[in-house]
Amino acid sequence: MVQDKIIYLDNASTTIVKPEVLDAYCKAKTQFFANPSSIHICGQEAGRLLDKAREQILNTLNVAGDELIFTSGATEANNLAIKGYALRYQNRGKHIIVSNIEHPSVLEVAKQLEEQFGFEVTYLPVNKEGVVELETLKKAIRKDTILVSIMAVNNEIGSINPIREIANLLKDYPLISFHVDCTQAIGKIKLPLNEIDMFSFSGHKIHGLNSSGCLIKKKKIELLPLLNGGGQEDGLRSGTNDLALAVSLAKAIRLEYEKIDKNYAKVQVLAEKLKEYIKTKDSLYELNSSDNPYIVNFSLKTKKASVLVEALSTKGIMVSSTSACKAKEEPISYVVKALGKSDALAHNTIRVSFSEDNTIEEVNKFIEVLDILVEEIK
Repeated sequence: MVQDKIIYLDNASTTIVKPEVLDAYCKAKTQFFANPSSIHICGQEAGRLLDKAREQILNTLNVAGDELIFTSGATEANNLAIKGYALRYQNRGKHIIVSNIEHPSVLEVAKQLEEQFGFEVTYLPVNKEGVVELETLKKAIRKDTILVSIMAVNNEIGSINPIREIANLLKDYPLISFHVDCTQAIGKIKLPLNEIDMFSFSGHKIHGLNSSGCLIKKKKIELLPLLNGGGQEDGLRSGTNDLALAVSLAKAIRLEYEKIDKNYAKVQVLAEKLKEYIKTKDSLYELNSSDNPYIVNFSLKTKKASVLVEALSTKGIMVSSTSACKAKEEPISYVVKALGKSDALAHNTIRVSFSEDNTIEEVNKFIEVLDILVEEIK
């Protein structure tokens, strides 16, 4: 299907690559093709460009004193952060804390640490807004707690956690490190990234390329590598660096942060329009989202979400139901269920996720088509 003939409202799953980002990738791929680890002149040039991309990302995110490890995306970065930290510091304690609505790349790591490595994991409940409460976190901390991992923005409902407040709380516990999955937040909302011990994200959520991402951490933190080999990325992620992906990621981040306030304001108008519509149709829908304009999640009260998502796509409108990472195997949203909502509502969620490229005309068209399809679907 030709891109300009669709209304793409699934940006929390992946975004459309910006031409400038693709140009940066192609230029680096063709002009700086050598291995950045090679000692010949071409390799040295590639190595300098890799260092420049690393520096640009750290400066843009205002964490110039931190260490950046390029990865294949947030899933790998989350694995490296949580598993790498837990296994490195298990002599201090074997208790970690995560929320019960984390992305699978956090929850499945926690589960593996429990089942295969003897760790104990506390899965924090969230309130009805999908937010971790400070008092709940404080009560969960134990003498043997070594790591807390709380996402900045939930990928299904868009709830925003109080990251600054959590970071401040954990300052009283110097042996606990704080990891944040920032995948749905980078380039969209402002965070105190310099107050976080480790954070991770992917490029394809910010109009970058798939298979690009990174983990950024304080230099004092040591990790057990998941990939051993030639010692690239300071020994934390061996394997030949993809220079072009690193350059494209730096470009994508710079473009998003140049207009972060302007983009937020634009998307906010779109989200409010959709939320107002949903609220006027309370016999059909129940809103699951709150403040974050980039993600609007609602449940169908009388229809099947999977049928509606498919029907919308035949009309050229792309939305999703549960997280794309679980959509084909998990029919129920464990995130919406964690809000205290019924199985029926959790089974029938629709996620509309915006980018700055969306327009009010697209939202109006989505509402128009939605009205028609909900009446037609049995």
